[in-house]
Order: sequence, then C-alpha cells, then structure tokens
Amino acid sequence: MSEWELVEISSAEPDELIDEHQSYNTDGLETEVSDLHSHFWRDAGHLSEVEDRHKQVLISSGMIPESHIASVEPSRKLDWFVTELNGRMNPDGLSIPVKGLEINDIAIHQMSSDNETIIKFNFTEKDGQELERIVNIPNEISNTEVKANFFNDRLYLRW
Repeated sequence: MSEWELVEISSAEPDELIDEHQSYNTDGLETEVSDLHSHFWRDAGHLSEVEDRHKQVLISSGMIPESHIASVEPSRKLDWFVTELNGRMNPDGLSIPVKGLEINDIAIHQMSSDNETIIKFNFTEKDGQELERIVNIPNEISNTEVKANFFNDRLYLRW
C-alpha cells in the first residue's frame, strides 16, 4: 500500500452540489444494479430490527459490531460516518456540515492500492479536540482522483 497523500481542499463552490433528494431511475432494464441496491438500503427501514438483533448477537459473543460489519461490507462504514456527522451521500461523493470549523481545521488524506482507496478525515476543533475517521471508498470506483471543497460551512468530497 502506498503512503498517505494530502488532498487539497478548495474554498471554491464545487462543480456540482450534492442534493438531498436524489432521484433514481427504476424504470426498465437500463437501471444500474448499484443504483437499485443503494436505493433499497436507503429506504429499508424495516431491516433496522434485523440489524439490531444482529448487533446483539455480536455483542453477546464478544465482538464489536461495527468492526465486524465494516470488515464484511466496507461501504457501511462510510455510510455510518456520513450519518454520524449529519451529512449526505451521493453515488460519487459526500457532503458534511462542518459549522464552526475553518478550512485550516480540516485535513483529508488518501491512500490508494490496486483494489481500494482509503480516505482519512481529521477535524480539529478550536479547543484542540480532534476527530479522525478512516473510511473506504467503494471498490468499483476506487483509484480515482478525490476532490475536496469547503463551501458555505460544508465539506464536499467527490471521487
């Protein structure tokens, strides 16, 4: 695996803002499987009971649920991170509100290998407290250029 590379964060408005209300084409056979899968997971509220019971089993067996699920399905870790910070996902990026932080308080690094791209986020508050999260970009779109913009108190990341 290569070394961590710093991702430059632009203060300009991103080319395309991530919209909260995404529309998915579910008509006909031309719909991508990944779009349908993403749409299903976004609207699968009925599965929360199953996920809760699965977590209970993992906890009772001594395993940390998030690490197990993240190792089985790395894209879930990215979803948890974005949800944790009240952000929004897009098939080729994300948007996170970072009110109270300046562009200099945010550092983003990426590490790429043949089959995955890992992104490391560092947010430093004014009192020195730091939040660090490491997430994987989905495999089917890895090894692409990552672009970051900080605009209107939101961090936009596109790949």
